[in-house]
Amino acid sequence: MNGKRPVTMGRLTRRNLLSAAPFALAAAGGLYPASGRAQSVFSADTETFLDSVGVCGHFARPTGIYPEAFERILPELEALGVRHLRDEGLITARDNRDSPAFRRLRRIVAAGLRLTIICYDDLNPYVSTPLDRIADFHSWCDDGIVVLEGSNEPTLTKDPVNAPGISARHQTALHEMIRSTPELSAIPLAAPSYVLTNRELAPDLQAISDYGNIHPYAGMEHPETTGPGALSRSVAASTHIAAGRPVLATEIGYHTSMEPKTFHFPVTEGIKARYMPRALLWCFISGIRRAYIYEMVSSYAQDNTNPESSFGLLRHDLSRTPAFEAVRALLSLCKATRPGGPAERRLDFSGSDSERVTLQLKRPDGALLVPVWLGIRGWQWPARIENPPVERLAAFAVTGPHTNIIAHRFGDDGSVSQQVIPRQDDQYRLSVSDQLTVLEIF
Repeated sequence: MNGKRPVTMGRLTRRNLLSAAPFALAAAGGLYPASGRAQSVFSADTETFLDSVGVCGHFARPTGIYPEAFERILPELEALGVRHLRDEGLITARDNRDSPAFRRLRRIVAAGLRLTIICYDDLNPYVSTPLDRIADFHSWCDDGIVVLEGSNEPTLTKDPVNAPGISARHQTALHEMIRSTPELSAIPLAAPSYVLTNRELAPDLQAISDYGNIHPYAGMEHPETTGPGALSRSVAASTHIAAGRPVLATEIGYHTSMEPKTFHFPVTEGIKARYMPRALLWCFISGIRRAYIYEMVSSYAQDNTNPESSFGLLRHDLSRTPAFEAVRALLSLCKATRPGGPAERRLDFSGSDSERVTLQLKRPDGALLVPVWLGIRGWQWPARIENPPVERLAAFAVTGPHTNIIAHRFGDDGSVSQQVIPRQDDQYRLSVSDQLTVLEIF
């Protein structure tokens, strides 16, 4: 760490923002809508979607809830069902393969997760990642790193003359080190995650970055918003940094600290549960290659003014939030199996609704999953009003052989109810809501 010591996450990252930024990212992410209609018809497979979901953690740190409660957190990480963990490139001259942090990371890799590791630069006043130790880091994680990442939220605005060059030189050195080290050479490198006005000063890193990198926090806005927190605004504001590269959203999420002292405004736990599965699906539809939920566990248990006390899918006391259950249920549906075999199936809604969002995911067992929801807000800030779920009756038809259609409706409390949808006059009818429904057709 070049003599620098990690400090609280509140010092390491700056999240007092409503991210911003228009776009068409489907092509950049290698994913394409099945039609041109408002990104509302989209086809893929569940394996691709599952690979698009990650979560952020701080298991590499020497202190804090992550190392101190690791034995309790690891089973919850496995239960959540994500395949990717983003963590920090913290390594000192004293570390070796048997250091506690690397024992933890190896157990996470052994559990089936793959790592995205941040490589901090010298603009960070508290910690940096020595480039000559990254090969050791990779080896000591049993080669479990699948993405290396430039520095986290570099601050360029404090020294706009010199800082962009420092950042670019670090990314260049990181890229050259990776490509010249045989055991690392195949690992893709993501650009640094510049945020806010730092994005305007960020250099062109397209030639030395395999991924763009954004932190598109929506704040109190819904995932599909076209307002200040829009995903498209975040993408557009960062396009010049790694133009043409697929994009990672290495932090997304919502906090529930209801008396914030920053402009990153909260939602309630119920609205967070309503929004988080939609956010993951919206990122996927929008062409984001992978979205990492910030964070697995709330890093602190402070008062209701500190967002870092409530970003977690698990609370600081390690109890599950409704959002944890909602994300777990969505990923579990993507992994489920039903008796039967492969078949070509398609669902088509009759009539149009500009606020209805849907996609079609083919599961390995042959079933078709169709998440559908209304991309509208469920939360009014600063009035602090939770809008009751909106319901709109929609009719649809299914082509291809099938015997059952089950609607899985996601509640604000993290529960998921099930209802068999009967055929009515060669069609089916469903109440579509801003609470996610996943139709399972088999």
